[in-house]
Amino acid sequence: MKRISFIIFLLPVFCFSQQSKGYYERPVNVPIGTVNKKNTTLISNMPSYVWHRGCGPTALGMIIGYYDMHGFGDLFDDNTLLQTNSIDMQIASDDHYNNYSLPLDYYPTLLQDMSELGTPHSHNSIADFMKTSSSICGNYWGWSWFSDIGSAFEDYVNYRNPNYNTNTSSIYFSSNSWNEYMAEIDNNRPVIILVDTDADGSTDHFVVGIGYDDSSQEFACYDTWDNNIHWYSWQEMANGINYGIFGFTKFNISGTFLSINQKKEPKSILYKLDLFGRKTSLEKNTPLIYIYNDGTIEKKLIIK
Repeated sequence: MKRISFIIFLLPVFCFSQQSKGYYERPVNVPIGTVNKKNTTLISNMPSYVWHRGCGPTALGMIIGYYDMHGFGDLFDDNTLLQTNSIDMQIASDDHYNNYSLPLDYYPTLLQDMSELGTPHSHNSIADFMKTSSSICGNYWGWSWFSDIGSAFEDYVNYRNPNYNTNTSSIYFSSNSWNEYMAEIDNNRPVIILVDTDADGSTDHFVVGIGYDDSSQEFACYDTWDNNIHWYSWQEMANGINYGIFGFTKFNISGTFLSINQKKEPKSILYKLDLFGRKTSLEKNTPLIYIYNDGTIEKKLIIK
């Protein structure tokens, strides 16, 4: 009887220890961390997106947006510098929302959606591949599983361009995980970290790891709740530890796409965006963002 009781006691922890929760904004009991730090190691030219229909697909959207900006320019339809409506739809489309998020459900009442009640649409966004909000997978509105992050990256990239080669791996918190994390940042590979933001001993949020301070053993992240960089201590998840870490997912991509920098063409304008991220043919008397074929980006106001 003691053995049976032990198993029953562990089941709730096991079931929910690897999921995010549907927090679309920072809960009042979650610390904001340190926002500004100097003399640290950071990945540059990293897009920052805010929560759109789940922290999991939003975080992975930043990863994919980063690779779209750095040699794999067909992963998103729009320029990934700004979080346009097009970017949002590729993070989690209206089809995804209608099929899997409705009716909106919140723990502990899980409601059936199209994953159980009908034939959902063909996958067309990151959230589809991540099974976010899918009731058949035990996901409430906005929830995702840690174990689905890597496969979602691989499947979405294959959906966009099957010629790319992808590789992902999950690293759980250990005595060596800090060194493994720093190695990814040193090689300009952002990661997704599953954390316990509110220190209750249960995971609840995905963030994008983009930097570190080795002297204080702190990690830098985009948390999907704003566009700022936040710093937290690298600590294992436990009761009383805000932003305790369960683990993180590593990503790598290679393939035959000839990146902008590899083409070595004369510098020229690929296209221009207005301040809302829309392509435009305007040339003067309004602020514009110029996207060049060598990967550089400039904001200009030409007055004539």
